[in-house]
Amino acid sequence: MTQEELRPTGNPRAPEKLPLDFSAFHQTQRPRYVREAERCLRCRADAEEAVDEAFVQLAREWPQILRTANPAAYAWRVMKNRVVDHARARGRRATLMDTAVFETVTLQGAEDAFEVIEQNLRLFHAISALPERQQDVIRLRYCEGYSTADVADQLGITEAGVRSTERYAKRRLREIYTSCAEEEAERS
Repeated sequence: MTQEELRPTGNPRAPEKLPLDFSAFHQTQRPRYVREAERCLRCRADAEEAVDEAFVQLAREWPQILRTANPAAYAWRVMKNRVVDHARARGRRATLMDTAVFETVTLQGAEDAFEVIEQNLRLFHAISALPERQQDVIRLRYCEGYSTADVADQLGITEAGVRSTERYAKRRLREIYTSCAEEEAERS
């Protein structure tokens, strides 16, 4: 993506060059955003296009974004919205967790692979029932293997916020699993 593509169009007061802080943000976050978008869109070219669209929007709004309470969280939201919009424009649905269910090391060497897949599907359904922030934290921490600091950086929240969100998500997942186990016991 070039400076010209990122500069706001039709604005005579637009800077000739992008602010250094935006350029640094673009350089550090774009690879992560592309990985996230590719996981959701399942196509590298579509992912790059969606992320580039997000960065064009961010470049246009950069001064206002910097005045928000949490610029990184705002940028994350813009990127996720662009991914969803991109999928819809192509008549598809962005998959936020689908591939993570089957991308598991536990299938290697598992005695009963179908049992592992069944458990992973239950986990997928439980995670998809969580609020969006909790889904993001669980997916980034456990499916992507990000550290608490990396998740905080990615989502634009504090490390304490990540730990708290993770704790609530785990508690809710236990509740969902307990409920599912009780329902299965009643059917048996």
